[in-house]
Amino acid sequence: MSREAAEPAENAECFQLSAADAVWWAGVFKTLGDPVRLQLLVHLAARQGAEVAAHDICDVGVAQSTVSHHLKRLRCMGLVENRREGRIVYYRMGAGVRSALMQILQRDQAEAPTMPSAPETARAPLVEDSSPLPP
Repeated sequence: MSREAAEPAENAECFQLSAADAVWWAGVFKTLGDPVRLQLLVHLAARQGAEVAAHDICDVGVAQSTVSHHLKRLRCMGLVENRREGRIVYYRMGAGVRSALMQILQRDQAEAPTMPSAPETARAPLVEDSSPLPP
């Protein structure tokens, strides 16, 4: 029996998205599709809601200005929150984002599909994202 056939009928409504929701989710997936942004989000998740200054996040392999750019992209999607104190901007996970991320990352491995790892030669080095921010 396939897994789809075993799903209860009451879960069918969770697979229906409005056009606006589909656009938003596509933006979230596109935002998290960048390895640096995903690392930043995981880094903030490890802080368990505590704030961290943007200049203190420097262990993701890119320049500080690039870190700030990626944090802005995460903020625009509502995945992180920020507050400014003078010239310093503090970031933390958005409300509810940490628990959702942890549920995804800590799924029971028996349920998770096995993903083949990319060969080392296929992995691209981390480079600065020069794409413009959406309006």
